[in-house]
Amino acid sequence: MSEKRILVVEDEEDLLEIYSSFLRNAGYTVAKKTEFDLVLLDIKLPDIMGDEVARKLKEINEGVIIVMVTGFPSFQESIDSLDLGIYDILLKPITGEELIRVMKEALSSQ
Repeated sequence: MSEKRILVVEDEEDLLEIYSSFLRNAGYTVAKKTEFDLVLLDIKLPDIMGDEVARKLKEINEGVIIVMVTGFPSFQESIDSLDLGIYDILLKPITGEELIRVMKEALSSQ
């Protein structure tokens, strides 16, 4: 499982550390700036919206798996309607078990 690399894009430093810790403890490598297999992407970032980041990621690598996270249920519905090829959208707060379950499912879908 350690072959799979996950990029975590989260503007809240404490959540970034929590998600990264959950993933490392489950045996995944948390990518910094290298190639990655999956992106855990916050929808609402300070300077750019996650859907725009998702579009750009898909332009670079159409096969990249993207799982988005949000604290706003209304964003969840609007992202679903954009058809960006997002694997799943998780609503904060996310438990470690939920995060790992979705990562395993998403990575096994490749």
